[in-house]
Amino acid sequence: FSGPVTILVCRGNVGVLDLSELVKTAAGEGRGSTASAETVTIRDAEEALEGVNAAPLSGHVVFLLYLNDKTFLDAGGAVARLVQAAMDRRIAVAMVHEQDPTCGGVPFRNFFQQTPQVLQQQPYKLYNTVAVPLYPAPEHRTVSLRLILTSMGAVPCDAGPLQRRWQLLRRRIAVARLVRRRPAEPQQIVQP
Repeated sequence: FSGPVTILVCRGNVGVLDLSELVKTAAGEGRGSTASAETVTIRDAEEALEGVNAAPLSGHVVFLLYLNDKTFLDAGGAVARLVQAAMDRRIAVAMVHEQDPTCGGVPFRNFFQQTPQVLQQQPYKLYNTVAVPLYPAPEHRTVSLRLILTSMGAVPCDAGPLQRRWQLLRRRIAVARLVRRRPAEPQQIVQP
């Protein structure tokens, strides 16, 4: 991340607190990433979005939504309400789809029945964003956690040199276009 990031979690979203801690730990462990555990803060979404004494959100803010067999089935509908509140504030929603049936993993099609219609329609269209699959095997889970960080805005450090080359190339192209557009200056003919 280029600065601090706040991950908003809803307590009614079963399993999201454990997942957010895994993501925070992965931010500190990932080699070659701009993310670090110190730059990641986990906050309660209800307090941050609806709380009377809520401190203003600053830096990069992401709402973490853990898609499992219990998502959107919480009593009172807090998860749906907070996802909608986050989207109303233009806060990015990072969706993670659990794949392990022992942890609540279900086929993605189930979420279309579990999710309130308001979040599936305009202006929200929640599922227009791709959910990152969270696989059970340790080596695949590590990759999933890195993909979650990327979906939240973390950038691999090795992208730095590549990004500098890209910027240099863009500058050269811009200069070439300017040179092409600039009218030629009249040449003075010198008589011998």
